[in-house]
Amino acid sequence: MFATAAPVAAGDAFDQLQATWNGLHDYRVTIDAHEVLGDRSDDHVLRYAFRKPSNARLDVVEGSKSGSTIVWDGGDRVTAYRRGMSFFKMHGSAWQKDLTSLRGNGILTPNMGDLVTCFAQHRDDLRESPGPAIGGEPTAEVALSRANVTCADDPPADRAVTLDVIDVSRKTGLVMERRRYEGERVVERWELKDYQVDAGLGDSDLR
Repeated sequence: MFATAAPVAAGDAFDQLQATWNGLHDYRVTIDAHEVLGDRSDDHVLRYAFRKPSNARLDVVEGSKSGSTIVWDGGDRVTAYRRGMSFFKMHGSAWQKDLTSLRGNGILTPNMGDLVTCFAQHRDDLRESPGPAIGGEPTAEVALSRANVTCADDPPADRAVTLDVIDVSRKTGLVMERRRYEGERVVERWELKDYQVDAGLGDSDLR
């Protein structure tokens, strides 16, 4: 459900994404993630919450590391614990192996602001086309060639990524799906759904 996402004027899909990001204060989203690294693959469901400028919480709902919660409040350090055992916390780097996924994604990866910033830095290289309908929402596909392009918070595995594609809702300007390719192979697919925008996330929602 989209809570209070402001209407976005029809036009360039990346402009829609930027306008949506600039206008929101916080959001929650569910992410169905599929990752491939070499001959291994992993599937998991994440629940992510973010509040500007630098608070986030990531809950692993299904899949590897299910039951884990990671909390971030700026910088590159995070706090992690098992749900139901919040009295026992560990502190570490946002990128250390036991706090990230198969491909090295962690709590900083779903930050829509970093995605918008990276794509904006390479605006002339973006290519747009009609995208698929996702959850009944028409989308536009925005693609960025990743040859010689790095984004903030890219894990080392993404150095081999050649194409980064996002499907942006034409109704809300939110990212509905993200795919990363190595050549013709999809090595990462994130389906983003159940957005709640500007729901008024408080401190208790982010710890």
